[in-house]
Amino acid sequence: MNGLIVVIGCLVGYAVFRHSKGSQPEAETKGDPAAAICVALAVATLLMFLFGAGGDLSEGGSEPSGHPSPSATAPR
Repeated sequence: MNGLIVVIGCLVGYAVFRHSKGSQPEAETKGDPAAAICVALAVATLLMFLFGAGGDLSEGGSEPSGHPSPSATAPR
């Protein structure tokens, strides 16, 4: 799933690069690489948030188990 999200982000970034103008209008550049990279990262991040890619809390992550944790207090 994570690989697919990265591929989609790269494809969207490539589309932005091909359809955007360069930052210097007098130069004959095809696109703006900075905008393409930013859009690719934004799309990949958004898709990761939407599809929950990354960690799984059901396998002992940071989800509380309902049992009290032992406290580290010194005996008196």
